[in-house]
Amino acid sequence: MRLRHLPLVTLIALTLVGASACAGGPSQSFAQTVPPSAPDYSRAEAWLALPGQDGPQRSVPQGLTAVAEGEAPADVFFIHPTTSSASDVWNVPWDAPNAEAPLNPAVQGAQISVFNGCCRLYAPRYRQATLKGLSDDGAVALAYADLRSAFRTFVAEHNDGRPFILASHSQGTMHAIRLVQEEVLGTPLQDRLVVAYLIGGYVPADFGDVGLPVCDSARQTGCVVSWNAGKIGNGLSRIVINDKTYWWRGALKRDEQAPALCVNPLNWRAGDAETAEPASANPGSLPFPARPYPETRTVLPPLDQGLTGARCHAGMLEVDLSSTAGPTYSDNLTRLAGSYHLQDYGLFYGALWTNAVDRVAAWRGAHRSGGQ
Repeated sequence: MRLRHLPLVTLIALTLVGASACAGGPSQSFAQTVPPSAPDYSRAEAWLALPGQDGPQRSVPQGLTAVAEGEAPADVFFIHPTTSSASDVWNVPWDAPNAEAPLNPAVQGAQISVFNGCCRLYAPRYRQATLKGLSDDGAVALAYADLRSAFRTFVAEHNDGRPFILASHSQGTMHAIRLVQEEVLGTPLQDRLVVAYLIGGYVPADFGDVGLPVCDSARQTGCVVSWNAGKIGNGLSRIVINDKTYWWRGALKRDEQAPALCVNPLNWRAGDAETAEPASANPGSLPFPARPYPETRTVLPPLDQGLTGARCHAGMLEVDLSSTAGPTYSDNLTRLAGSYHLQDYGLFYGALWTNAVDRVAAWRGAHRSGGQ
C-alpha cells in the first residue's frame, strides 16, 4: 500500500484506533439504514459542553485562569471532530458513551477548553458521521441536520443576543462551513459573530465572496480563521486540504476548489509568507492528551514555550517542531503523512486562548462605540 494513495480518513483511523478501524464497513447502504434517534437539544445530556457542566472543558493549563461562567462576555458554539472509532455504521448515536466515542473527553480537555478564558461553552453532541460515513453524502447530511438544530436551539434558548464565536475541528469544520453560510451570513446573527475559527479542515480562501471576510489581523472581528498544520516541506500532509468536497452557495462543490485558507496563529495574518514566524513568537503549546483521557475538570500541564514557529505556504501552516517536543506531539498521522492534524489546536493553544479573549474585547469595544 503506497502512503500517497491513502485517503485522509484512513490515516486518521490509523492514528486514532489502529488498523482495525479501517476494516469492513456498514453492511447496508445509507439509504437502507435506519439512523439513530435524533438528539433533543432542550436536554442537557444532548450537549458535550454546556454552562454548568464542570467537565474537562473547564480545565486550564497552569498559569491560565478560566473566566467564571456568569461573567463570560461571550459564548462559543463548538462543533467537535470525529470522536468515535466505529466502522460498521454510517452515523454514531449522539449519546454514544465514551467507550464508543473515546475522543470525547480528549476534545473537551484539549480543544473546547481553549475558549474558557472568554466564553460560556456550548458544544452539541450529534449523530456524527463515522470515518466511513464521511464518504457518504447522506451520512454527512444527517450529522449536519443535528448541528443546525443545535445551533438554532443555542440561538433561541441560550445565547440571549450575546456575541458568539463559532469554532470547529476536522469533521466539525466541514459542517461549520455550511452552517455559517446557511444560518449566520446575511442574518442579524452576523453582526454578533466575533470570529469563526474553522480549524483542521479544508476552508476555501475565497470566503469573502459569500460575505465572511478572512481575518488578517489579531483583533479583526466578523471574519474567518483557518489553518492545517503539517511538517515543513512534506507534501503528503496536504491530503488534509487537497481536492475536497464542501458546501458552497447552496450545494456541494466537488471541483475547481479555491485554494485553502491559511491564517498564521503566530501573527494572525492571512496568506503565504516568505519566512516563518519564529518559535519565540509562540506563547505556548499543549500536546493532545494521552490515554486514559481525564473525564473531569483537571489542571492541565503548563504550556510548552517556543515549541515551533510557523508560516503559511500554499494553503498549509508549515511547522518545524523543536527537538524538545518529544513523542507527545507525534502520532501515526504525523509519522505517516507529516500532518499535525490532532495537534492543530494544541500547537498554538496559548496563542488561540489569548486571541479569543482579545477578539471578544475588540468586538465589545467596537459595539460600545457604535463602530463596526
